[in-house]
Amino acid sequence: MTELRSLIAAGDPVARFDAFGVAVRLSLNAIREQLDEAFLDRHAAAASAFFQAWLPRLEPFERMQAAEWVAGEYLLSMVHIPDAYALGARVQLEAAAGAAAALAGTLTDFGAFADGPDAGIDAAVPERLERLAPPVREVAEKLAAEVDGLPRA
Repeated sequence: MTELRSLIAAGDPVARFDAFGVAVRLSLNAIREQLDEAFLDRHAAAASAFFQAWLPRLEPFERMQAAEWVAGEYLLSMVHIPDAYALGARVQLEAAAGAAAALAGTLTDFGAFADGPDAGIDAAVPERLERLAPPVREVAEKLAAEVDGLPRA
């Protein structure tokens, strides 16, 4: 069994913390390969605890990608744990809210790319993108509000 799998399977807080240190050195694809369907089925509760603590440590867009995979696993290999569907929905909505908020920030900050003598970007582009930021931020807030109604792990 790989180090990550062993640490998650242990199921205790110290091993879970150590698993974060291993996971940070791995790509999402490598983590997915190690935490396959059979492992997640056998160690669903411990894996769920790991996911609930690991996902918030990721950057917003990486978290969104990881959450899509994890949410699917709550519907498949970890479906037998209590509130699996709600946990999957929560994971996905929390990540989507964070990604939308990050996107709003990116849109707001885009003007930096047009603010140089050799930028080559029409000043109207960042202005248009900046106008998109408030509705995207509103989407982030609405997603976050929906999360509040879902059960926690």
